[in-house]
Amino acid sequence: MDGILNATLERPRAAVSDQDYQSFSRASVPQDCIPAVREEFVKWLGEKNIVIAAAHGRAETNDSKATIDTVENGVHELLLCRLVEETPAGRFTTEIYASSEGWINISVRSAEGRFVSVPRIAKALMRRLNLFDASLQFLDKPMVWDIEKVDELVELLEDSDRHGLVFVGGSRKEERELFEPFAGLGPDWAREVYGLAQTIFLTPEATLELARRIGHYAVAPWTLRTYFPGVDHGSPVDSVRHRYIGTGRLAQQKPTVVRQLLGNAARRHAATRTEPLELMFARRRFTRAATQRLIDEIEKPKLATPSIKPGVEQPPVGLEKPHETVVVTQRTETGTQEGTPVGPSVNNPTTEPSKSELQSKLDLVQAILGIQDLTEAAIVSAASRIAPATNTLSDEAVETIEKQLVEIEDLQDGLRETTASLNDIEIEQAEYQEELQKQQSEIRWLREKLREANDHESANGVTPVDDGWVRPSSCREVLEEIGAASVVAFTGDYAHVDYIDNRDQLGRAAFNLLHACRALENYAKAKIDDEFTGDVEEYLRNHQSGSSSISAAKHAMNESKVTMGQWGKEREFSVPSSVDPGCKATMVAHFRLHRAGMGSARMHYLDDVVRTGKIYIGYVGPHLTNTQTN
Repeated sequence: MDGILNATLERPRAAVSDQDYQSFSRASVPQDCIPAVREEFVKWLGEKNIVIAAAHGRAETNDSKATIDTVENGVHELLLCRLVEETPAGRFTTEIYASSEGWINISVRSAEGRFVSVPRIAKALMRRLNLFDASLQFLDKPMVWDIEKVDELVELLEDSDRHGLVFVGGSRKEERELFEPFAGLGPDWAREVYGLAQTIFLTPEATLELARRIGHYAVAPWTLRTYFPGVDHGSPVDSVRHRYIGTGRLAQQKPTVVRQLLGNAARRHAATRTEPLELMFARRRFTRAATQRLIDEIEKPKLATPSIKPGVEQPPVGLEKPHETVVVTQRTETGTQEGTPVGPSVNNPTTEPSKSELQSKLDLVQAILGIQDLTEAAIVSAASRIAPATNTLSDEAVETIEKQLVEIEDLQDGLRETTASLNDIEIEQAEYQEELQKQQSEIRWLREKLREANDHESANGVTPVDDGWVRPSSCREVLEEIGAASVVAFTGDYAHVDYIDNRDQLGRAAFNLLHACRALENYAKAKIDDEFTGDVEEYLRNHQSGSSSISAAKHAMNESKVTMGQWGKEREFSVPSSVDPGCKATMVAHFRLHRAGMGSARMHYLDDVVRTGKIYIGYVGPHLTNTQTN
């Protein structure tokens, strides 16, 4: 409960600083997450002389406040460990969320926006658990990889599901004696990237092999290269993303400077990550639980309890001393005056109630209060039901709080989707710019060839309008116009198609779907006619022509191992029984038809040209679940 109130004193959560420490990972053994986080958090607090119960609770000192809390989330348990510290450098807030589902999120924020070092507890959890970000393993030390690890490295670099960076150092066999000192600087250079990135030093043989595999995307000897997720070594423009720290700069800078460079790069990139949905839902669960505790605390009855003097025997309730005299005071306009004594007295013994009358009154009191025994606890409980505390929240107030929580969550969802859409628009714009530059270069080259052939009219004249250029109104229209004799067939659900059409009012997805279908049809015909023997990827990159083309940057042949391991079933779509007796087939190859955040459009297909002479489109709809969108 206090956590929510304290959070308002810090930077807003949406204002993530690129100096914060933000690490999200998954454990290879999910059930180990919560016990490990709980034990390591208690141990970490102990190192700071803060004692707290291992299961749950709170602890406070003069300059810190720690809490451990749990909630249920369906069949899974959620854990939140929180520490707020006031230090000479300012206030630092550490929050660790963990789930029995197998994920951990560690964040450390500085209220003043200072650089946050890797917390000791993060390194302790890396040593205790196998923590991964897709195919990237989080370790608290750099790795040295030889030639047999190059395949794994290429897969790691190309993995679009990972979010963490990969820093790679290269070497050269002509100066082999420098490799050990070079790699020996790794632990100092990489000290501030643990949990955010992986650092790998390649032997001379591995450096050469990586260059052979991915060409100009490889790392040069005695340099460090930063690899962002989803390296596309088939695209020359993509190489600009993955930057170098050159030999001269590494040699001139002190290790502390290089360490800061890598640490800043890792934190800047971590700050761009959209909050994983699991983490967002966990935050909401804890917020709602804390809000409910706050409501319960406000509604708790505040009844005064009778004061009992120590050592004085109290009479049973309703059975006063038989000859006790009660003096009734009467309030008047001029003040308060005492009246005459009332009750049994020695001079009036006949006014004393009989035992049966007392018992009758007690029975009446019990019946009205609805209690069995006239104990203090029973009477207080009954009184709270009959006359609740005056500060109890009304139904309207509780409803207002609930409505505001829902509105906050809706705004968060809207901001999340808008941010994802803007990010996708930037990426798509870069892809279109690359394609435009490529086409303009090709046009200039062709015009020059026409001039060399003395066809100056064609070289310098206005390009005629392409009558074959069309813009379809919807994805449904494109799919419904596929003829029965076509080598491309749609076997999917039109409900998903209509969802995309409703989201994409400008028809960008439909335009790309049309050209993807045409490209697949041309590919299939070329393969059937033995004019081409490669796969779709090779065809898109090297053998397209005319108006029936689509950028190879919009195509992917596979999904990552992590995505297929967790959500592979989502990629199973309907096919004819001639393709599979169960009328289902896994379709991992896909086109990115349109980038628009949660409404991004994808087309999944199965290349079955070799067996049945057809390509089956099993799905056109919003992008399926992966590590970035689940």
